[in-house]
Parts: sequence; C-alpha cells; structure tokens
Amino acid sequence: MRFFLLIILFFITTQILANPITFTNEEKEFIKKNTLVKVGMMPDFAPFSYYTKNTPVGFEHELLNIISQRTGLVFEKTIAKWTTIYTAFKNKELDVITSISHKKFREPFTTFTSSYYDIPITVFVRDDFGEYLEIKSLIGKKVGVLKDVFYIEELKKVGDINLVYYDTYEELTKDLVFGKIDALMQNLTNINYFIKKNLYSNIKIASELVLPNTKKEDLRLGVNPQKPILASILQKALNSITNKEKEELVTKWIGSIKEYKGGHIELNKDERAYLNTKVIKYCINPDGLPFEGLNEKGAHSGISSDYYTLFEKVLSAKFKLVKTENWNESITYVKEGKCDMIALGMETYERKKYLNFTSNYLNVPLVVATTVDVPFINHILDLQGKKIGIIKGDAFVKILRQKYPSLNLVEVENIKEGLEKVKNGKLFGYIDTLASIGYEFQQKYFGELKIAGKIDETLKLSMAVVKDDKTLLNILQKTIDSLTNEIHREIFNKWLPIKYEKGVNYDLVWRVALVSLVFILLVVYWNRKIIKTNKLLAKAQKDIEDKNKELEKLATTDKLTNLYNRRKIEELLKLEINRNERFGHNFGLAIIDIDKFKEVNDTFGHQTGDKVLEEFATILNTNKRKTDFVGRYGGEEFVIICPESDLEGTLKLMESIKNKISEYPFYRVENKTASFGVTISKKEDTVKSILNRADIALYNAKNSGRDRIEYK
Repeated sequence: MRFFLLIILFFITTQILANPITFTNEEKEFIKKNTLVKVGMMPDFAPFSYYTKNTPVGFEHELLNIISQRTGLVFEKTIAKWTTIYTAFKNKELDVITSISHKKFREPFTTFTSSYYDIPITVFVRDDFGEYLEIKSLIGKKVGVLKDVFYIEELKKVGDINLVYYDTYEELTKDLVFGKIDALMQNLTNINYFIKKNLYSNIKIASELVLPNTKKEDLRLGVNPQKPILASILQKALNSITNKEKEELVTKWIGSIKEYKGGHIELNKDERAYLNTKVIKYCINPDGLPFEGLNEKGAHSGISSDYYTLFEKVLSAKFKLVKTENWNESITYVKEGKCDMIALGMETYERKKYLNFTSNYLNVPLVVATTVDVPFINHILDLQGKKIGIIKGDAFVKILRQKYPSLNLVEVENIKEGLEKVKNGKLFGYIDTLASIGYEFQQKYFGELKIAGKIDETLKLSMAVVKDDKTLLNILQKTIDSLTNEIHREIFNKWLPIKYEKGVNYDLVWRVALVSLVFILLVVYWNRKIIKTNKLLAKAQKDIEDKNKELEKLATTDKLTNLYNRRKIEELLKLEINRNERFGHNFGLAIIDIDKFKEVNDTFGHQTGDKVLEEFATILNTNKRKTDFVGRYGGEEFVIICPESDLEGTLKLMESIKNKISEYPFYRVENKTASFGVTISKKEDTVKSILNRADIALYNAKNSGRDRIEYK
C-alpha cells in the first residue's frame, strides 16, 4: 500500500515540478562567461509583450523570467517596434528576438527554437466591407500588414492586393477603423487587445487567413546563429516547462485575459469562479442624474451606468439592477441584503458599519447655486444665517452641520425641489455637486440661477459592498485600480458639459413693436392733420425714421455703457449659431467678469462703480476686432462674440484685452482685473449651451484665483 502511495506521489510531483535540465560542460561554461543576453521584444504585441502604466508585461516577459530562473541567464531587454528589433537582430546587434515565426528565408540569420505558442492569423475588416469570400475578396483593396511580417511573400504572390505597410500594430488597427485601409491581417489576440483598449466597435473578423505554407503564426525565440550554444540552452529551458506551467501561462495571459484601456486585470481562481456563478444585485439613487438614475424606460442611466457597462465587458460579470423609489430606500435594501452593493456612495462612519468601500474613483466638488443677482461666494461662511437647501439623507448633511453649526441647512427631497425653492425665493441657495447642478441647468434655470461659489468639501464617490462579501470587494477594487484617467475622462465628458435648449422669449420684442406702431400711427395722424405740404411731410417722415432708430437703440443698447444689451447679444448669438449650422463658420465667445467689483461699490460708492463700468466697456469696445460684437450681459458681466474665429485666435484676443484691463488706471480705484470664460462654437449648439460652457469656464477662472482666462 505504501509503495502504491509513493508511486502516486511521485507521479503527482513530476507533473508539478519543472522537468530537470542537464547542461553540458560547454553550456555551463557559456552561462558562466556570457550571463547577459540581449533580447529584442515588442511594445505593442499584446498579450505577449506590451506596456501597462509604463511597465512591460505579458506572456513572453513571464516566459523569459522562467528561463532566467532555470538557466541563470540575465536578459537585457530592448523594447521597440518590430521593424527596429528585427533589423537589429539581422545585424547581429541582438542575441535573441522573441515572437519570430519560422521561414526559410530567415534561416541564414536565425536559429529557431521550438514554438512556444501558435496563433491563427485573422483577416479583419470594417462592418461596411460587405461579404468576404476568401482572399480573392481583397483583390483591388488596401490591406494593412506589419513590415517584415513572415507571410509577406505569400501575400505578394496572390497579386493585385494593394499592401500597405506599418511599423506598429496600433497604427495598423486605427487606420482600418477610420477607413484608410480596407482590411488588415494579424493574429487574433493582438488585434482584440486594441479593439478592447480603444473600444472600437466597427471592426469584425472576416475569416482566418489561408495562404500556401502559412497556417498559423508560430511564436519562437530566434537566436543569433553564431551562438549555437545559447540556442541549445534556450531550447532546453523551453523543454523544461511542464504542461501545467504552460497551461497556467496561457490561462493568465491569453485564455482568461481581461484587456481594455486599463490593461491586464489579474483575478485569482476564487474570483473567477465567483464571477462565473454569481449574479451581482446592485442598487442606485434613482433620482441622481447625471451620476445615476432611471431613464424614461426605467433603465439604469448616468455615469455609474457607463461604469457598470464597462465592468460587465471587462470582467464578464452579470450585474442586475434592483429598482428602488429613492436613495433612502436603496440604503435600506442594502442593509436588508436585497442588494449586494451600491454603485456610487460616499464613505462615512455610519455607512462603514454595514458596507465596505472601494477606493474613491470619482471626486466631484460641491458648489452652491443661487439666483443670478447674488455676488460670487468666496467661502461657505458667507452663507451664515441664510436658508441653504441640501438633499435629505445626503452624507454631507451631518458633516456640514458639525463643521459649520451656524449654517441654516434645510433638507429637501431632491435636487429639483431644492432649485425650485431657490428660484422662488424660499431658499437663499442650494448645495450639491457641480455635475448635478449643471445637469439640472440643462433643463431650465439658465438666466435665473447660477453657480455662485465652490464649497471646500469634495464628494468622494466609491463602490460599496455588503460587509460579508470580501471577494466582490476585491474584484471591484482591482478593476478600479486599473482604470486610467482617459477612461474616467471619457465617461465624465459624455455627461458633461451639458447641452442646453432655450425657447425664444418674444415678450420684449412685441412690446417694442407695439410701442413703435402706436408711435408711428400717432405721428402719421398728426402730420396728416397739421402738415399740409410735401416738404413738411418729408420732414415728418424723417422724424419717424429717427424715432424708430432711437427706439431700436433703446431696445438693444445698455443705457450706462452704450454697448449691446443682453437681448441683443442673445439675438446675435442666435444668428452666429445659424451661420455655423448652415455654412460651418465657427465663432468664439467670451464672458468677462470684473474681479471683486462689489468692493468698488462698497468702498467708493455706486457713482464710482458706474464710472468704472463705463471705462471697462470702452476698453472692450476699442480693443475688439471690427467684426466682433461686445455687450453688457448684466451687472459687471460682459460678453464678446468673435465671428470667424478659432480657439487660438479667440484666446490671443482675450489675452490682449486682459492685459489692457490690468494696465488701465481706472477712475479712483486705479487697478482692476477681470476673469474670462472662453468657448468655441460646436455643432448643434444652442444659445443656452454655448453661454453655459463659457459661464462654467468663467466660474473656473474665478475659482482658480481670478485675473485669468479659462477655456471650456
């Protein structure tokens, strides 16, 4: 019995341990004298050799680590595009090259090891390619291939295929996506990496490439033929790798690879089993857009929805939304075990009693929304004694009450209620995130409410998991750790900046028209009664024209500065937007605010303030281009419209005006500065959307220290 057990133990051990390597004396001497081996590898050959956060990783790097441990050789890696390392290897500047396939024409300058992995070569096309009927479908087409790839000669023999050569795989894939080539040929795993990395959605597999003498891409180590002993050592090292070790390498880097912009996410066996068997139930705030909410069809929408979609794709996980009526009910469901996790939540002492939190992956500033006539708020203590709205149950209710007991915080059910109460004068202000308030501004409130200041606190959002589920927490944390700034930026920018729609208010237009009509009728009636001669009639008609011009000026001009008023500026903006839609003529827009203007009125009086406004208007009017429009938008805010201008031209003009302002000796107050919010027209802009972008940029300029220009 013991003998039988020993046999079983021996069999298991030989399957687990590496096959022993027996080196000849000559090989041992070579290793002793030539420990350092120069090897060429690629930077973009995923999953075999590529970069994650400036670190080279992949199947081949781990393979070389194993060989190094088994032989004592040390690999000095040169990581460069294929054409560079291939040329260096042919010129004997490298001892070894990875990822090389065996071909007869390479034998004079290469000694090949056995293959360590074989990959099918695949033809990729765009969705609009049409039906692919073997390689004859590529005749007359532009087909992208990597320079010096091993099947070039076989492709050339097909004839009438327009081969386009590339140095890198990423350029090759990108040109197919954007239509510069009609198809490409490359191994499946490598192109799949770039599809997932860049979220390409218009590429598909046409077929496996079938050519004479070419079936698969056989990846081998190529060795300088002048070093046959090194080739023998490397082959013995490859032979020593057991089937189990090979399977583990393949499973880790190829079979279960999770590739996207964040790179490789390495899950252990228990974590993979969890995702394969578990349906993860999650709760959200159903009324928390743009972060998360339910759309008109009752489906999960918002920023957190995009993260869940990404996580599902990357992890092959199954997420299921558990719908609730409000945020408080979502918290209750988590406590009762009806949800496994919440999508977005801020870590607090109370919540940590029943939830574990990942690191925060969204940091969003808190701001205060007020009516447009409220001055810029520099500090939260400026709100003392005033009624300030905040959502009931929000994590910051307790934090702000403890930190600022003098604040009069009024809890509201949701953001809509809070903003409505500010609009109606029932609340002085409302505190929420910049993203949430900006999202609501797209629906309404523009011109009625504004972001008046930033609160020092920041909303730090994490994913939260019920206390007893450590496996899910670890999976989510690994995924969050792999997210790049680019991924966060893409998701966030999808929901912000906000687009605005505005209907035209014709009330003032009709009033002016009615006054003009009454005035004209009165004058005509008077003239017909009193003036009998043609000369007097002509004079009366001229008077009417002058009066109409005066009325038009009154309706479109700011009385104090003689610049265009708000109504006229919005009218001109609408005209420029129409020109942009019809002819593609872009234009620039700047909102300019005099810094700390309230101090002028408080210190020197309103007469001095009016004088400063007049001088400020003169600076803007005399330093704009002849084709530009300038107006006073309200209070100390001014607007400049720059037709036929790009970003560079608009920023250059604003920089010149900013310098003129800071150098000007204003009446009594001497020096003043201004902050600028700049934007450029976009397709499908509205008056509200472009003004809102400039307004957010102005807010950023104010919040970043004033006397500066910010672009949105």
